[in-house]
Amino acid sequence: MLRDRRNWRGQEANGAEDSPALPGEDAASLKHANLDQLGLEAVAEVGDAYYEWRLADDCLVWADNVSTILGIEQSSALSSGRGYASRLVAKKGTSRYEAIVSEGLRDNGSGVAYEIEYAIKNDQGEEHWVEDRGRWFGDKEGRPVRAVGMVRVITGRRQRDEELNFLVTYDELTGHVNRTRLKELLGETLTDLRRSDRHGAYLVAAIDNLALINEAYGFDVADQVIVAVGNRLLGELRTSDVIGRCSGNKFGIILGHCSEEQMHATAERLLSVVRDLVIEIDAGPVASTVSIGCVSLPSSAKFSQEAMMRAEEALAEAKHSTRAAYASFQQSPERDLLRRNNLKLADELLAALNERRLTLAFQPLVSAQTLEPVLHEALIRLRQRDGEVVAAARFIPMAEKLGLVRLIDHRVLELAFEELIHESKPQLAINVSGYTVTDTVWLDMFMALSKSHPGAAERLVVEITETAAIEEISESQKFVATVRGQGSKTAIDDFGAGYTSFRNLKRLDVDMVKIDGSFVEGLLAKPDNQMFLRSFVDLARNFGLPTVAEFVTCQGEVDYLREIGVEYLQGYHVGEPTLTPPWRVESEKAATGPSAKAERAAS
Repeated sequence: MLRDRRNWRGQEANGAEDSPALPGEDAASLKHANLDQLGLEAVAEVGDAYYEWRLADDCLVWADNVSTILGIEQSSALSSGRGYASRLVAKKGTSRYEAIVSEGLRDNGSGVAYEIEYAIKNDQGEEHWVEDRGRWFGDKEGRPVRAVGMVRVITGRRQRDEELNFLVTYDELTGHVNRTRLKELLGETLTDLRRSDRHGAYLVAAIDNLALINEAYGFDVADQVIVAVGNRLLGELRTSDVIGRCSGNKFGIILGHCSEEQMHATAERLLSVVRDLVIEIDAGPVASTVSIGCVSLPSSAKFSQEAMMRAEEALAEAKHSTRAAYASFQQSPERDLLRRNNLKLADELLAALNERRLTLAFQPLVSAQTLEPVLHEALIRLRQRDGEVVAAARFIPMAEKLGLVRLIDHRVLELAFEELIHESKPQLAINVSGYTVTDTVWLDMFMALSKSHPGAAERLVVEITETAAIEEISESQKFVATVRGQGSKTAIDDFGAGYTSFRNLKRLDVDMVKIDGSFVEGLLAKPDNQMFLRSFVDLARNFGLPTVAEFVTCQGEVDYLREIGVEYLQGYHVGEPTLTPPWRVESEKAATGPSAKAERAAS
């Protein structure tokens, strides 16, 4: 074992010609210098083998455990730096010679540390990855003359690192690069195209019928289709092109150098090659198609994110036209203006939510016979900073597209309960979007408010649009049951706009049906609408469902709706929305009336 610690601390670092070895030491005695037996045994236990390498005579001396660790017998392969280097696998890592000699560094007296990894073959020809760490010492000019260090086998760790690196860089299913790496490569391509003043393209190809394949055959078959389509697309690309999986059914394709005409030709070829693809599975052959969105680079996009977004826009256009088609992105001032307006509206909505500038307007729902209000529907309004009040029709559709409608529904619920707890105990109705039917956060909030304000929920009607209720029929049933469980009533809004059957209405167990206003507005001049309304009201009566007619605009419509048995009416003719509800007006009058003034004077 190596005994003399001075060799390991570099105390002869002034040069091999000054002190090549301790007096009386030869290679055999040097081998047993430096570290004590206990320390070496501990090092061997953790899998490290120490060495010293003298560059002047290329002598390489190891601790006794090296053969066990590296699987190489003590022979010429281990006795010299050159012999050891002969066991290294070419182009797999950095050799010790490269790290020490080829770097061209100089030792300033304290030595120079190095840490490298490389692959080496053992006596059985097996490859292992080795971690080699140490410090080399120089002569008077600082040039390397001696190195001390240790090695350990890290094959397992290296494999794990490579697996992790693969998962970070590549899609596990297809083996193509993943979205993150694709975006990085797209950014590099854009930089290269601008620098070289060349043209390229980015394409996004989406498998058209993957959802149907999932439903018909299962996810395993759908995965087979994804892999097959990806391989077929790859087969039509040049070696310089890049393909990556950017989402479940979509592949992104980078064409490094190509004109716009070549981009179109490539898109046509990719459409054709997938259209002709038939995948054989146990259940039989499965065919598929793709739609493609294209964007020219760098003329139509400066950054990778912009290129991806614009390719998606072109893809949406291709899908809108027909299946198995492609479209290229075209700059549109009108679309850009619409997008800017949408962003501005989104910012305004978020600001209004944060600043609590969303408010309610209250429209009465009246008895058809007496025209007296039986409840008020709470309609959302946006109060702008300049004081202007904006109706829901101007911002709710965009809020749904931007995913903000859930937040709006939460705010409406809060505002509605603020009114429900008023001393006048008003009856209210609120609308919820289709998204809220499956929103457990809204339901939790509703339950909490109901428990905090006993009796308030019993004066609330929650309206769900017909389309939303039927698209999520099972979720809608749970939603209705939860709401009714707290004492509230439920209603189907805009009935007739979709395809709801009375059987579905029975399944939902709602308390009221509101007829879509398109059947009511101008009905006196529309015999077909009159026939529909009469038939519908008769059927609803048989099911024990009260009906509400919306958009009532004149007395003639009131008379007809009364005649056919509609129980409730709503519309500008029987009551307009107001920002201050009647119970608040009455409270303010009571607070400022003569009796209130007299009481204050007496006190």
